[in-house]
Amino acid sequence: MKKKFLALSLAAALGVSLLSGCTQDTAPSPSPSASTPAEPSPSQTVSETYTYADTVAWDGRYDVVIVGFGGAGSMAAMAAADEGARVLLVEKAPEGHEGGNTRYCGQLFANGNGNYEDTLAYYKALAGDHEIPKAMLELYAREIANLADTISDKLGLNKEEFMAWNGIPVIGSMSPEYPEFPGSDSITLTSTHAGISDGYLWQAMRKQVTDRADKIDVWFESPAVSLVQDPASKTILGVTVERGGEKLNVRADNGVVLTLGGFENNPEMLADYLGLTDSRAIGTLYNTGDGIDMVLDVGADLWHMEAYEGIGDFSGSVVKVPEGERGTTMFGSSFTQGGSIFIAGDGNRYLREDELTRHGHIKLGDAWMNARRPLRSFVICDETQFNAFTMPENAVNVQSASSIADLAALIDVDADTLVKTVENYNSYAKAGYDPQFGRSAESMAPITGGTYYAVELTAAMLNTQGGARRNENAEVLDRSGNPIPHLYSAGEFGGITAFQYQGGGNIAECVIFGQIAGKNAAEVKNDTLPAYTAAEKVTSNIVHTPGVTTDLAASEAPDVTLGENEYLGVSHNGMGGDLYVKVTMDGDKISTVEIVQHAETDGISDPARDQIPGAIVEANSTEVDNVSGATITSKAIKEAVEDALSQVK
Repeated sequence: MKKKFLALSLAAALGVSLLSGCTQDTAPSPSPSASTPAEPSPSQTVSETYTYADTVAWDGRYDVVIVGFGGAGSMAAMAAADEGARVLLVEKAPEGHEGGNTRYCGQLFANGNGNYEDTLAYYKALAGDHEIPKAMLELYAREIANLADTISDKLGLNKEEFMAWNGIPVIGSMSPEYPEFPGSDSITLTSTHAGISDGYLWQAMRKQVTDRADKIDVWFESPAVSLVQDPASKTILGVTVERGGEKLNVRADNGVVLTLGGFENNPEMLADYLGLTDSRAIGTLYNTGDGIDMVLDVGADLWHMEAYEGIGDFSGSVVKVPEGERGTTMFGSSFTQGGSIFIAGDGNRYLREDELTRHGHIKLGDAWMNARRPLRSFVICDETQFNAFTMPENAVNVQSASSIADLAALIDVDADTLVKTVENYNSYAKAGYDPQFGRSAESMAPITGGTYYAVELTAAMLNTQGGARRNENAEVLDRSGNPIPHLYSAGEFGGITAFQYQGGGNIAECVIFGQIAGKNAAEVKNDTLPAYTAAEKVTSNIVHTPGVTTDLAASEAPDVTLGENEYLGVSHNGMGGDLYVKVTMDGDKISTVEIVQHAETDGISDPARDQIPGAIVEANSTEVDNVSGATITSKAIKEAVEDALSQVK
């Protein structure tokens, strides 16, 4: 019968008995099968007495357990598997939504182009007066300096196709993002092909996991809820995972790696740590800060909890959408030009509308800081500017009126104040000089016309950086600065960024520390757990072992009834894995193409799913252009259609 492991306080109350020294067997043994009884780990064996691990009813057992199937988790799983470890990768999101922010990001990485000294100087300047351990910063800079080679080698990508985005509109402003800093001449924002925001890099990372399916099991919709820790040695023994409505204790013989992202979807944590009471995530909706509580319970220290990144125009804003839905990034929008202004809930302007932000940071003296935001904010614009903007379909508060005073009433803003604000701005636009905020003359035009619009905005939340403090070995540290045995982290969960952020830095961190964490977690530890008598030894029924339970097996073909001249085709190379289509032929012509099953990313793959099938039918060929921003899905649809056509007699 399963028994809950004791909390630390209860263990202390009962009294932990540290008996005589325990012997250990350092010879590795194969991972247990489903029928193997619970035995002590080869690196944690005792001779006559039992340990705390023997008082836990284990349901599963692996060498390494990784929490979070995103960029860092993928790299950690790959590295651990390549060291010979049998890995369990658990993910909170359902299949098709895994990937964390790596799935949704621009697919670009920070690149030092081989120059370590420049890269180190640049990242020191980014940190400002925030302390980052010397060994960690040097390692980070050394790896970023050679990251193009690492990504090419580890992910099997052609370095000749990599593209630096210097000087290219919008993205080029991040390549480098701080050109005034020392070493910036060597820093670029680089993509792995001539495209961005299309899932290309994430798909390459995910493929490294699927290619190692014989060594890596994956559980979707299986959030980790707590860590299992030996109360005396503080060693992390495993993870409690919630799966199918049941809590399962999974033993990790060599290590646990936390790559479960930040807390950008946790309103309480956003308010407590950032003072931010309203925002919308533009990446994953599954980063809810679960790891924060988990590591606090095992005595870990936290760092960089105040650091976060926004994105886009207006100090990092998005059009307000319902809670729990992703925001749409605003880059180079019409609202930064012409007849439009940005106001707070009191009807006054409060920032320069055309200022180019740096990941949501605006210039404050000699530094770039996250903007202080009012409780409510709106774009006020005329019809010309409104029509030039593509409004999200799920925008929650878009108002129009024939006068500014009437518009003020619709958004609950003082009419006299808003009328005066617009009048003042119009006078600045006509004069070509903005004495309030210094907006450029070429960006201003009077707000005029018969219809006026208000669009409510909120903060665009790209990601948080805070989490468990770690060192250069990716070891999680306790509050005294000591590593917590067998616990590692990587990625945005305790990211290295403490102050100013260079675009592509989080992807770099996923690659760098993901590999370090996975490799170190896989190492067989020559440590010994102390004997334990404060609770009874139990017999475990270990069911979940390597190769027995996984959700990553090739998806089953959909149950589709095929009529005459109808064919089912599949591509295994979608951004989310298998993509199936049904193709109907009319003689030698393609009559219809229907996507019948996929695990692509909503919001990114939509244009390809909407356009490519029709384009194939019109061309009667798969030789059609990919949809920009949805390259992976475009190629997968065409590949699936080709598979279907190969079956035509």
